[in-house]
Amino acid sequence: MLGSQIQKLRQEKKLTLSQLAEKTDISKSYLSHIERNIQTNPTIEVLVKIAAALDVDLHTLLYPNKDISESTNTKKVHVTNWSEIIKAALEAGLINKADLKEISEAIENEKQGSRKN
Repeated sequence: MLGSQIQKLRQEKKLTLSQLAEKTDISKSYLSHIERNIQTNPTIEVLVKIAAALDVDLHTLLYPNKDISESTNTKKVHVTNWSEIIKAALEAGLINKADLKEISEAIENEKQGSRKN
């Protein structure tokens, strides 16, 4: 479950719950509820902050046992979620409009590269 994965990653990074709370600007009690699977539906904004603090991507946080390249469906789900991730990161102030432009250009370049193959 998500909470167990967050706890595992936090402990691997040798962070206390208090340290993770400080790094994410999320209350210690809320993080504790997530880790204990009391809170099972945190917002994408919260997940983006946790992933950034743990230095992992959201795919690793949400799908710990799946390789991103396992299947075409996994890739489609992952790419579909990028729009939500980018929107949440923008709303949370984790990226700015210049970053958004770079991301958009990179996505467009990737699409064009995929069409050539």
